[in-house]
Amino acid sequence: MEIKKKSPIFIGMGKTLFCSSVSVVDPLSHELVETYLLERYSRKKADGSWPADILSSLKEKYSDRDLVLSENRDVISPYDFEAALDKGFPFFNYLEKKGLHNFSSHFNKQIEYIPHHFAHAQVAKYMSPFKKCAILVIDGAGSKAADIPSNYLDYEFASKVESHLHEESSLYLFEQGELTPILKNWQEFKKSEKFSEHSYSDGLGTCYEKIAEFIFNSKRASGKVMGLAPFGKDLGFETSRELLYSLDWGRSFKGGSKEDWEASGEMDHFKDLACTVQRIFEERMFSIINQIKERLPNIDKLIITGGCALNCTSNMKLIEKSGLEQIYIPPFPGDESIGLGCSLAKYYEGHKWSIKKHSDQHGYLGEKREYAKSDIEKKFESYQIIWPASIAKLSAELISDGHIIGWYQGRSESGPRALGNRSILSRMDIPGRKNYLNESVKFRESFRPYGASVLFERGEEYFHISKDFNNPYMSFAVKLRDKYLDIFKEATHIDQTSRMQLVRREQNPRYYDLIREVETLTGVGAVLNTSLNVMGEPIVETIDDLRNFLDKSNVYGLAVGDAFILKEREV
Repeated sequence: MEIKKKSPIFIGMGKTLFCSSVSVVDPLSHELVETYLLERYSRKKADGSWPADILSSLKEKYSDRDLVLSENRDVISPYDFEAALDKGFPFFNYLEKKGLHNFSSHFNKQIEYIPHHFAHAQVAKYMSPFKKCAILVIDGAGSKAADIPSNYLDYEFASKVESHLHEESSLYLFEQGELTPILKNWQEFKKSEKFSEHSYSDGLGTCYEKIAEFIFNSKRASGKVMGLAPFGKDLGFETSRELLYSLDWGRSFKGGSKEDWEASGEMDHFKDLACTVQRIFEERMFSIINQIKERLPNIDKLIITGGCALNCTSNMKLIEKSGLEQIYIPPFPGDESIGLGCSLAKYYEGHKWSIKKHSDQHGYLGEKREYAKSDIEKKFESYQIIWPASIAKLSAELISDGHIIGWYQGRSESGPRALGNRSILSRMDIPGRKNYLNESVKFRESFRPYGASVLFERGEEYFHISKDFNNPYMSFAVKLRDKYLDIFKEATHIDQTSRMQLVRREQNPRYYDLIREVETLTGVGAVLNTSLNVMGEPIVETIDDLRNFLDKSNVYGLAVGDAFILKEREV
């Protein structure tokens, strides 16, 4: 009797320091990819724990499939990470009791280690709108040279440097579906002689993280540093090394609340540091782009990925001044997509790559969820629920009337920015709206700007861009035309830029229809858009998270699928 072989499914595990994730690539699924970010399930921001519960769920869900497993954990290998865990408590016994030992390379030697930057490059490949381009990976730190396996082309570069060095940036040529490493820059971490608890390197991403740690007491606050930068004065340091070794950590912020930060007495110093590191970052990025153009003179299209690709201010300046024809940023360039990169690396060993045109792209790869009418009514039974003929039209009417609403639809965004499935939405032309959002809805620092979601066909009219400019993932901070500065005031930063998103109907029909209805009512085809969460918490993932958000946040109500949930008190 012939035994039918099980169809393989590819599971990638990003057991990273600040953002553990698991991704599934299923050749039998129409959607192909599904990602699970640990922080969205644990409700702990930047959760780098071992993703036990997610893996338990996937093990049960795909019990009838052959699992092809791969993994990465940035600066140390998952093997060393798990060995360290076992020294702290009986971790390996825990895995065996949970039936998860097959997901650890200590037990399962078939799990393949994927180099960190190669995993980032795989995500860029998967999302690429180009058939041929350069791919730049640049982040805080990637794999250690000693951990890069000899069966990867990246090993050729790793074998020529000291084993303790880490990836700082990597350049790949992408052509005919294949990735070829062209160049790697490495970094070495050294302890500060004056402040021994701190280690520095010449890495660009690492420098930005250290300044974030100094200013906000969190390496994960790089986005805040970028937002603070326009308020400061440049301190004049020429290199990241000079800037880092000038730091007096006695002046750093050591608290945890925005109230403590705003009362720290170091505000001007923090602003100046942010301004300086942003300028150093931009100069270094231009230097790297020139290096790329020298190594690949016939390539005029570039994808930037890795955590540094989240710097939308720098990205826009590269668009304007690099001389490259096109620059593309994936919707999830940071470590939230490392699990995806690992699973794709194995998937592409036996499957062909296909191009993703801009109009066919989206960033919604979260777990597929469907909530029945009865589920919604039960979860929000203490609130008034409306079932309108059109949720987009009702939501647009409420926004146009000046209300702030939550918008929860479909699969969640797999990156750090809300793109119209897990969003808080408002008009942008109501004076004081930004301050109200910061103080009463998001509970965050007053200087932080908000983004805007804009109909694709209105982009050139509102902003200094061409009509074919693509920005579906809030990857670029774009200058507004003078005529629209007042209208976009509450979604515009002090430098007259907006971290905006251009929305095509093909990418998100319901969200596009909402914005189109807002345009019909107000004359402006755009809404203020920020992520559906409060400061310190991850973006809402489940309907349970949504209920918790509604209980504690001052929004008028929530659009949940086809339903609208009214909160008792109004804005």
